[in-house]
Amino acid sequence: MGQSMNFKPGYLLGMALQTIPEPRKIAREIQALRYPRAILWQTFALFLILSTGIGITASVLFPPGPEFEGSLLADPIRMGIIEGSILVITIFAIYWVGQAFGGKGRFDEAILTILWLQFIALIVQVVVVVLALFAANLAMMVNVGGIVLTFWVLSHFITEMHGFRSVGLVFAIILLTLMGVIIGLAVIMAIIGVGTISTVGL
Repeated sequence: MGQSMNFKPGYLLGMALQTIPEPRKIAREIQALRYPRAILWQTFALFLILSTGIGITASVLFPPGPEFEGSLLADPIRMGIIEGSILVITIFAIYWVGQAFGGKGRFDEAILTILWLQFIALIVQVVVVVLALFAANLAMMVNVGGIVLTFWVLSHFITEMHGFRSVGLVFAIILLTLMGVIIGLAVIMAIIGVGTISTVGL
């Protein structure tokens, strides 16, 4: 029987912070949740909209220079669409690739994993935007730290989800899968003509 989630901001923030030192423990709590799949996808869409909104806010506060004109950095909405596409592909990859290596995880657990990553990413985005107002260098460091944290959390969540033993091996598989996804998306974007637009700052 799955558990329910305490949606109080303080509790959620505490869990987000606890994810750094105890990712496997938080993974068990998140992946034990039982919500209808439709609710999970709706939450996914909500997080994506919020992330795009933060991106638009950041582009208003810190307009990209002329050198970024026509790039993805200057188009938060298109960036959000691409981000959403990558995340959906990642959900299926977490499930299918894990199953291919003998994993026992459920598809809903893959969605929950990405939802939690989206939640943490939203927190990092807000912190980066706020810091950028008065400490640009620190904001950049937090942004890089957020990227590292994403791989850290994802590796442990997938390991826990599928019952794997080696986090290092899971990390290596993530990198290989990510390379495949990037190459595949690059080919698709080139076919539909997106690749003809400068991607400076992606």
